[in-house]
Amino acid sequence: MHITTEPRSPVISDEEGCGAEGERCRNSQHRHGAATSETAHGGGLLDWEAERFQRATEALGLDAAVTCVLHCAARSVEVEIPLERDDGSLEVFTGYRVQHSMALGPAKGGIRYHPDVDAAEVTALARLMTWKTALADLPFGGAKGGVPCDPAKLSTRELRDLTHHYTVGMLPVIGPDTDVLAPDLGTNSAVMGWVLRAATEAGRGDLRLVTGKPPILGGTAFRAKATGVGVAHVADLAYRHLGETLEDARVAVEGFGSVGRWAAVELVDRGATIVSVGDVTGAVHAEAGLDLRGLIEWIDRGHRLAEFPGADTLDTSALTVPCDIVIPAAMEGTLDQDVATRLSARLVVEGANGPTTPDAEATLADKGVAVVPDIVANAGGVISSYYEWVQNHQRMSWPEADERDRVLQRLETTWNLIAGTSAGEWRIQAVAIAIGRVIDAMTAAGMLLPESVGAPS
Repeated sequence: MHITTEPRSPVISDEEGCGAEGERCRNSQHRHGAATSETAHGGGLLDWEAERFQRATEALGLDAAVTCVLHCAARSVEVEIPLERDDGSLEVFTGYRVQHSMALGPAKGGIRYHPDVDAAEVTALARLMTWKTALADLPFGGAKGGVPCDPAKLSTRELRDLTHHYTVGMLPVIGPDTDVLAPDLGTNSAVMGWVLRAATEAGRGDLRLVTGKPPILGGTAFRAKATGVGVAHVADLAYRHLGETLEDARVAVEGFGSVGRWAAVELVDRGATIVSVGDVTGAVHAEAGLDLRGLIEWIDRGHRLAEFPGADTLDTSALTVPCDIVIPAAMEGTLDQDVATRLSARLVVEGANGPTTPDAEATLADKGVAVVPDIVANAGGVISSYYEWVQNHQRMSWPEADERDRVLQRLETTWNLIAGTSAGEWRIQAVAIAIGRVIDAMTAAGMLLPESVGAPS
């Protein structure tokens, strides 16, 4: 195991901080500078997050040294995972876990299995989790983990063993009051059940260690739907804020996993029409609206979305069809400059983490397109995870409807924090509020001294 920790000094001086824009802090994890045109994962996302963070800290007038403390990860961990494949061969994978901040409580964040996982991507996503949990006023910090692998190319036994080794390798740094795991891209409730089992076999079993579990193991029925339903709820709130209603609103969704699917179902239930859906196999479009239930059944029977017989096939992004609202719910960077140029919608609601590149966001702003940022739009998942964690702590189980109501109410409270600003400032306002809350916690705990922070209290 390789662990890198960043000590928090109670006294901050300029020598410990970062320099001007485009330079690096003394900590190599802290990357500054304008975003690049890169649309790949990892480094691109790290640059995009850093650029937006810098804009927020400049708006707050923070000292450069304080911004370094806020941005650097508290701990970064890598473990080597030897996996015996079904054919008897041995393959070694690398597992990552970055705990960005624990100022407000235990670190919180998912585990993703995807070929593009790397240290840079995990670091960027951990930072986003810090801002997301702080903005939603949850008693959590931010973390993220993952393994660069293609789960579609691993058998169930191989995935289970990979998860077991990852969990055991990370046990020294995770725990119900230290770092709480959850599902993410390429993982699900079954994987979370394996995480809990691995920890239990190692003598560290605690239901609060992981959220997004199967209900029979202490999970909640609403958790799997929470992110997508929350995205739809925020879309409803934001569209009403723009003077419109979802009744007959035309919506395009990119990404049809758990988030995209449940967002689409909830939007239809609220009166919207889904006109386009895309995933890794391609995209489909129906001018009069897709048969969403039929599409879901088609995919659940093992067919490719792009071959759905009830719609026309698109040779471009699902987000570029004429519509009112778009939901990018796939990978980071999917709403790039090319898509932004061709996008006709009035509202973007980010279902994925980091789906909109900075260049694309600037283009959308010029076109008058409002963008609800990821740390607001998709916070329903971590809010639901918090309520699962609370129920596990209390040894209680709430009715699904009660948890849904609590999640949507907290999402509405979070949305209201940015609704009063102009649409072009929603993202920076959200990040700035989150930063302010983290600063308040660090100052109250003596991790920062009041005189070192020229920030809001």
